[in-house]
Formats: sequence, C-alpha cells, structure tokens
Amino acid sequence: MAKRKTLMDEFREELVNDRELNGLYQRELAKLRLANQILAARTHAGLTQAALARRIGTQQTGVARMESAGYARCTVSTLAKIAAATGSRLEVRLVIGGRRLAMAK
Repeated sequence: MAKRKTLMDEFREELVNDRELNGLYQRELAKLRLANQILAARTHAGLTQAALARRIGTQQTGVARMESAGYARCTVSTLAKIAAATGSRLEVRLVIGGRRLAMAK
C-alpha cells in the first residue's frame, strides 16, 4: 500500500515548486528563529527584558518586540549589542546549496 501524503508533504512540494512562497516561508522562518535566539540568549544570561534593554540602550518594550516573531527590524549592530550583553557570539551566515558560508563573526 502506498504511503499517504500528509499535509506537510504537500506543503514541502509546494515550497519546492513555488519560489515566491518559498521566499516568504524562509523570511518568516528566519524571523521566528531570530526571535527565539534572542529570547534564549537573554534567559541563558539570566536577564529580564528590562535588564537587557538597559544594557543595549533601549526600552523593555523594544526587547519584547525583538523577541516577537513578527519583528523584522533587528540590525546587525543591535544583534552585536545583544550578543555582548548576554555573553553570546554573533554569527551571520548564508546557506547556499546546503553549504554554510560564514559572512561575519
């Protein structure tokens, strides 16, 4: 008996066949991952949003926005401040054809 296609299987096929949809998906996924990484770095450092905000020179609400998947305005400069404030290391990468190309560290 043939394996039934799941909704995820169909979605993956659509991503492969629709460059525009794939681009949108990749952008949204990158925003979600970045928000989660900011939250993880802050909590690992034992900081509240307010404490991180003070360290990077912004308001608590700004940190809350950065930890939201819908926020898309983080600059590399701001990310560098967050990394320094949380004892993290900032890496910016592009992945081409499954290979990672380091762009900045």
